[in-house]
Amino acid sequence: MIDICFVGNSSIDNIITKKGSYRTFGGSALYSAYSCRFNSDSNIAIISNISEDLKQKLEHSDISLIGNNNKLAEFEINEIDGTCVSKKCYDGDFLINDMLDINHLHVSFRKGVNIDKILNNPKIKYKSLSIDVMIHSVRDYIPYIKKYLNRIDILFCNLNEYSLIKDVVQEIPIKVITNEEKPVIAITENENLIFEIPNIDNIVSTTGAGDTFIGGFLSKYIKEKNLVPAVIQGINNSLLSIQRVGYLSSDASTVMLDIKVNKIPNNIIVIGNSCAGKTTFIEFIKKYFDIFVVIDDLAPLLETFMMDDLSISNDKVSFEKIKSEIKFMQDIYDEYISNYDGINHYSKISKTGNGHDIVRPILWDLILEKAVTVLQQKNNIIQFSRGLDPEYGKEIDTDIYGHSLELVLNRLSKRANTIIINLTSDLEIRKQRNIDRFSNGGHFVSEETMEQVYGKDIFVYEENDNNCGCIKINDETYPVVTIVNNKSLTPIELDKFLLYNLNKVIDYYNYYNKEV
Repeated sequence: MIDICFVGNSSIDNIITKKGSYRTFGGSALYSAYSCRFNSDSNIAIISNISEDLKQKLEHSDISLIGNNNKLAEFEINEIDGTCVSKKCYDGDFLINDMLDINHLHVSFRKGVNIDKILNNPKIKYKSLSIDVMIHSVRDYIPYIKKYLNRIDILFCNLNEYSLIKDVVQEIPIKVITNEEKPVIAITENENLIFEIPNIDNIVSTTGAGDTFIGGFLSKYIKEKNLVPAVIQGINNSLLSIQRVGYLSSDASTVMLDIKVNKIPNNIIVIGNSCAGKTTFIEFIKKYFDIFVVIDDLAPLLETFMMDDLSISNDKVSFEKIKSEIKFMQDIYDEYISNYDGINHYSKISKTGNGHDIVRPILWDLILEKAVTVLQQKNNIIQFSRGLDPEYGKEIDTDIYGHSLELVLNRLSKRANTIIINLTSDLEIRKQRNIDRFSNGGHFVSEETMEQVYGKDIFVYEENDNNCGCIKINDETYPVVTIVNNKSLTPIELDKFLLYNLNKVIDYYNYYNKEV
């Protein structure tokens, strides 16, 4: 039996780096197989098209070839400007003559690999399957991912690639996501793990680092079925590879680096007054961990405003035409259309003409419920604001934020893995941000609403120290971190401020869950 078999391209790569130009054997199958061999004495094979001299190198490293002895493709890879140009290309499917019994099969979903002729080949039997994708062709391979989704056990990709396919790959049991020098993310059915990347000064070439990571990971995981040491091995192999050119050979150092591992929540609830900086902080989180679907109750709110504006104008024909545009608030649309001449509106245009005022405050509940119900996945960032609306307070007759958080948490599938981030900022600063947002094409909150509804921070929780604590909802407690966002900062200062607070959130989430 073959323990691990890598399916992909092999090539001659002309690599241009800041430190010089190099010519070496490359390709996804080659990098992964050699990295796997670096840590493992397993029976390793590749399915690829290779040349005679490369075949001899593989045999010397006890890596079996299944495929064709052929002329190698050739690429020019410029790491300085991020381009990859094909210089020579040889078409033709991989030649498989014998029955193959494979424990774990890894397939690179990219050009040059006929996915159907591998995964539907009656001569290939395998117990488990992993795949990787490539940024230049990932969109082209989405149909193949969908086609073989129920067979895929592990997905390897980088954060940019994951952002393009995350809606498609939710059901894959393990997803391992690299992000250059930022933490590696591992997503499983039960938790999200992040692995810090140590600083490496002597970077020679980054070509093949991702494929080297895959080989190192699988060398551990296929034997031990333990995710954490497998990711750590993948990171170590990848960091070794970028300090040299070409595949990872036996002469490389074997020193294991100390790598910090943390959990990140499945759900991040970001609350705070209007213009406190919620969206800015969420966008920063996505730079590091773009694994979340962002749920904002603004979209259903704007749908309601649109319906109210049109119905108040008494243009029923136009109102009927927007039915197909309603994604969230179909219930309100049906309510309005069934009694068009006697509509009890939820909002109206404010007296100043800029923004809207809420007439029926229960709308705050409806938009939040619909946003979470329609959009939620396994990993979510939910943002919303609540303020001192007296009429809303009368309707719910309880703590406003506690009530809204209960609505959200009751609809989340993994609510136990949740942290709440409370952003605060002084009123005058927020009023100016409101004006700036509107001048840049964003929505506008009326000045009356800003002052009367969002004038104060009304969120209450059990605070311990350093603006951290917890809140009890439905007999469960959830960690809370408050971020005071009062300063106007340059882009560099803002990034430092946001990174400091992101790390604070992660550290407190892990500390809190250990304590609980």
